[in-house]
Amino acid sequence: MKKVASFLTTVCTIGALNAAEIEPPDVYQAVRQVSQDIELIREVMGRPKLDADAWVVEHAEPRHVYYQAQTLFRKVDRLKRQLTVEATVMPSAPLFEIEPQHVLQVVHAAQEGIEAIRAELGINYRSELPEREADREPRDVFREIVQVDRQLNLMLDRPIQPQDVYGQIELAATYVAGALTSDESAPAYGELPRFEPNKEPADVYRRVLECLGIAQAIGEQHGISVLQLNMRRELRRRDIRPSDVYDLATTVLAEVAYLTLTLDALDVDVPPIERPKHIFPSHVYQLTSMLQEELARLQTQLSQ
Repeated sequence: MKKVASFLTTVCTIGALNAAEIEPPDVYQAVRQVSQDIELIREVMGRPKLDADAWVVEHAEPRHVYYQAQTLFRKVDRLKRQLTVEATVMPSAPLFEIEPQHVLQVVHAAQEGIEAIRAELGINYRSELPEREADREPRDVFREIVQVDRQLNLMLDRPIQPQDVYGQIELAATYVAGALTSDESAPAYGELPRFEPNKEPADVYRRVLECLGIAQAIGEQHGISVLQLNMRRELRRRDIRPSDVYDLATTVLAEVAYLTLTLDALDVDVPPIERPKHIFPSHVYQLTSMLQEELARLQTQLSQ
């Protein structure tokens, strides 16, 4: 009963707050609890401990945090299905502006998945609820979730693969195509550049960073608060896994989705590009290069 009571105390303590009263420190507290519980599971599973510096983030909006929280949920669910076969349903996305309460709902859903994993592994103890740190901001929540996401990937029998990254880039390219389109009957899709073999996750990571840079420049031109990530530091990284690319691609997707919403982009179908039967980093690099061209074209179009 101790572990159940502890979890209920965590949820009820935060749940007692009015939704409008939930702030980034409340979400950060919940994410720290998730992080500590995942560490207990990692120890039981005997999986490697993450040894990588966190992203240096100067500013983040709740929408950036929300997309990464969804990634957290998906990875927890993948680990849960790896151990129990049962899947968990993610909370519905909000129809309007994303607020801390929406992020917390997804984190709580991930926590429920973690409780099922703990029960399956017979872990009848848990870490203490961290203290609430009143000075925490969305950037702190964002950074913490990304670190938890990266740890989870080291615990999965089937970690994030290039095809997972491909899907995020494909969706981002769809949003940008909608912004470039003036007539729904003739969507303005980009064209795939020539295929370049021998690309590695680090190459894709740098190309995704370049896409993020363009999206941020467009956002700043239109008065949108964008994610402020230390790009120079990330460009120097070489210890890149597909999961790192996925986390960054998710960030680009968050930026592009909000940007195109602000621009009243049209709804178009995904680009009519046949997916490769087997997707490798070079295929993701090729699609990301198309996204980069689309973003550059959008930037030029909006500047005219």
